Amino acid sequence: MNASLHLPGRIVSLRRQLVLKGLLPMTVVALAMTATLAVMQFRALGSEAHAVARIQAVRLAGSVNGVMGDDALRDALTRALSRSAPTQRAILYRDDAPDLIVTSGRDAPDRHGLHVRLSTAAGQLETVSDASALRERRTAATLMCLLLGAGVCGVFFLARRAVEHDVAQPVDRLRARLVQALHPRGTHAGTPDDPVRAIDTLLDELVELRARHEAAMADALRQRLQDIARHTRFVEQIGDHFRQPLQALSLFVAGMQPGEDLRQRAVLGQMRTSLTRLTELLDGLLEMARFDAGAVEPAPTAVLAADLFVRVRSHVEADAMRLGVDVRWRGGRVPFHADGALLVELLNRLVSCAVLSTPHGRVLVAIRRRGDAIRLEVRDNGMGVEPAEQARLFEEFTRLPGQPGYGLALAVARRIADTLGGHIGVRSSPGRGTLFWVELDHAAIGPASRGVVSALIRHAAS
Repeated sequence: MNASLHLPGRIVSLRRQLVLKGLLPMTVVALAMTATLAVMQFRALGSEAHAVARIQAVRLAGSVNGVMGDDALRDALTRALSRSAPTQRAILYRDDAPDLIVTSGRDAPDRHGLHVRLSTAAGQLETVSDASALRERRTAATLMCLLLGAGVCGVFFLARRAVEHDVAQPVDRLRARLVQALHPRGTHAGTPDDPVRAIDTLLDELVELRARHEAAMADALRQRLQDIARHTRFVEQIGDHFRQPLQALSLFVAGMQPGEDLRQRAVLGQMRTSLTRLTELLDGLLEMARFDAGAVEPAPTAVLAADLFVRVRSHVEADAMRLGVDVRWRGGRVPFHADGALLVELLNRLVSCAVLSTPHGRVLVAIRRRGDAIRLEVRDNGMGVEPAEQARLFEEFTRLPGQPGYGLALAVARRIADTLGGHIGVRSSPGRGTLFWVELDHAAIGPASRGVVSALIRHAAS
């Protein structure tokens, strides 16, 4: 896994640092505590065994006090030894008589016994107790401490592997990814051997690169704003320079009186038609230029669908009556948040295209809510569009079948939808009609109360 980023030398270096600075001191402290515990356990066991041996010696010394005669002393010591299981031998040293030695029959070598000396009225009494139990307990304590030390060492090695897997390798992979991202062609001069310092150096380089990128973006934004301002002035100047001659020519043509000459009437009609089409073409080109230059900024407000319907109906009503098209409106009570003027212009272009494509047919205009989005639909039952042509409908100079003009209405509609931050599309079947839709994300208001809807309705009616 990530073999290409695995750099053994660097991982070992980082692991060594983590072990020396983190794991090794804790391991040494744990082993020192284990050794201290072993020493304390040994001392406690020895102290306990010597205390028991001394208690037995005191009991034996008490048994010979006030006893006279060798036989009586021997008998007293024998009876006392029978009640003192750990004590195996008792030796009474007398100055005026031979030493008296009494054993319990469980003698062990003196070097393995516990010797205790006490002074009695009969002389010095030395007892020898069995130390095999002490040796066994010390052996058990030794094994326990060794196991504890082995456990500490095992934890150390497991933690060392975990540090390598969970810390060293991810840090080195992060370093390698930073190097690859900042120097994809391997042109960097090198980084420190310490991975942490290397990552810190790369992060400083990344911060510097980001600062340069932000400065470049700010320069690009300023350049873009200057370009937009220049394009806007250019569009305005083009509009002024073209509109003035066109308006003058239109006035000149309107004032012409052809009289009874049919040929002059036909030429005059063609001139008026050409001027009208030229004006429409200029308006469409200037409209696209405004959107392409970024000169149009949307101003969202609270809008009621019925308000849009009223304003669009006034634009398409004449064409609908002339062509016998039944236009129906649905969803007038839906409130949303968008630029009403741009939406009117967008909806007007879509409804006009649907009306012109559906003589003596039906057009349904609907606005409905989809989650937090608003969807506008314009559906007709006209001739429809071939699938091969649908992808080109929103391109410049692409006309719907049977429609006049230069094919700029839908191109402008797409630019309006993009300016509003929405999506526009078409779905059509030849002979069954066409559906244009526009979806505006995060434009829904709601759930709207009746008071809000009523207020918006009153505003639309006024």
